Amino acid sequence: MQRKKKKTALKAAFLYLLLSGGSWMFLNSYANSCNRLSGENIVPASIAVFDDSASIEVLDHSLDFGISGIRPESKTYCAAYLLVPDEVRAAAYLISLSGTDS
Repeated sequence: MQRKKKKTALKAAFLYLLLSGGSWMFLNSYANSCNRLSGENIVPASIAVFDDSASIEVLDHSLDFGISGIRPESKTYCAAYLLVPDEVRAAAYLISLSGTDS
């Protein structure tokens, strides 16, 4: 019985790695694709953060929203931090490290 549980856990972990790796490869190849007619890069998604607002653009659709309520000294900031998954926090931390000059 114990061996069956280990096999199930290994299968679940393998499936998770397969799906997350496959989706990452798809997004990476899509982000690096080029338009064959004009030669410009196609950007599938981008985000721009300003002082009091943020803009998210996915393909040709954009969404602008205010982030003035999410300041480090507000209660909303703590709630937003706790609701964000660990993977997003880790990615944001790694991106912030790569942007600093040592």
